[in-house]
Amino acid sequence: MNRRFRLSVALAALAFLAPPACAWAAPAAPVNLIPARLATRGTTTTPPAGAGRVVVQVLVNANGSHKATRVIRTSNAGDNKAAMEIAQSSTYHPATRNGKPIVWFYDYTLVFTGSSVSTSDLGPPNSQLGQIGRMVRAGNYAGAKAMATTYLASNPGNTQARTQLGVAEYFAGDYTDSAQAFSQVGTVSARYKQLAAHAFASAAVALSTSNPATAVSYGKKAVQLDGGANSLFALGVAELGAKDAASAVVNLKKARSLGFAQKTTDLKSKVNLDTALLEAYSQQGDSAGVQAIAAEIKQLDPTSPVPGRILGNQYLAAAFASLQALKYDDAVKNFDLAAQAGDSQVQVTAYAQASLALAEEQKPDYDKVKAYADKALAVKSDDALANFAEGVALAGQWSISKSANKADLKKQAIATCNKAEQYATAEGNNALLLKIQAFVKASLS
Repeated sequence: MNRRFRLSVALAALAFLAPPACAWAAPAAPVNLIPARLATRGTTTTPPAGAGRVVVQVLVNANGSHKATRVIRTSNAGDNKAAMEIAQSSTYHPATRNGKPIVWFYDYTLVFTGSSVSTSDLGPPNSQLGQIGRMVRAGNYAGAKAMATTYLASNPGNTQARTQLGVAEYFAGDYTDSAQAFSQVGTVSARYKQLAAHAFASAAVALSTSNPATAVSYGKKAVQLDGGANSLFALGVAELGAKDAASAVVNLKKARSLGFAQKTTDLKSKVNLDTALLEAYSQQGDSAGVQAIAAEIKQLDPTSPVPGRILGNQYLAAAFASLQALKYDDAVKNFDLAAQAGDSQVQVTAYAQASLALAEEQKPDYDKVKAYADKALAVKSDDALANFAEGVALAGQWSISKSANKADLKKQAIATCNKAEQYATAEGNNALLLKIQAFVKASLS
């Protein structure tokens, strides 16, 4: 009895592998930049001349030392001396890039009202806004968030409170909440532009798969505030999530160019940039771009599984297209190419699918069908699809066998299909489980 197993085309959609979890999971953007910020406010022996607003530029060194360098702008020159004294006697947290302290300019805005002074974003010292600001500076981010939220409940349009909420959430690591707060501010003050840009970028990456529309919106806001590699990278990743490969390629190429040009960009960040661009080229169907970037990633990090996964996926896609057209020989050739190019996850899928494709030929060579199934099992013995392919091969051998061990072949086929069912259940692959059960009922009962 020569049984035919019409399975490959139906199974094609079950096994196409997504790229591995790439390094763009939030907040792992190419450059993690935290600007310098105020630690404690200083004092002055010079009385203010009157009401006014003064912005002082402060150079903050990596070790925390600093120098108030100049007045950037002022509305009352009589307050300049007092502002410079306050800025110089204040203390600051240095900026960091990827966790390492760096030199940074901090623009310190002071607002004089008669004999008192406050920072423009914090409000008068004894006000709720002032308390929120002091909590942020002291690192009490939970307290600052709680007070800012309470304050905003009765003052929803207050941009200072909304800004401080965004700042507190940012330093607490709640990047998505921080981005949401900054998105309601309107115009972000110059002091917090880079911080807000990084919040938007991190949120764009975090939401790129679950909420791509919002992710793209946040990515665009990040670029508007800071058009550097980090923001462009985040926008490109968000556009990948939205399946806008053309836009993603444009922005990721810009991000890569800027990132690679920076001497401070480390190896991991370069691989991150290339990985995102590789996926964009793959999504766009640009084989030449995929090949070029895959080769570069391999040169940067020979251990990276990403190039193999994405190249393998391209061959898998071609193989599945051949299956849909019932071109089984072409499908097997592409499955072989996928196995050669891909990592272990691609290999087990490619070999198992090749086995099932060979079982679809007009006159299947079940020894060859089993040989491919054996290859799949050699890569991953507990893979559901690989065990199913082995079961199909054994069932095929049983169906045409005239030897004395014919009954043993059927037992082996049933046992292997049972294992495939167990593994499919463990993997949560209900579609494959139903296929296996239908096959056993139709061909081995």
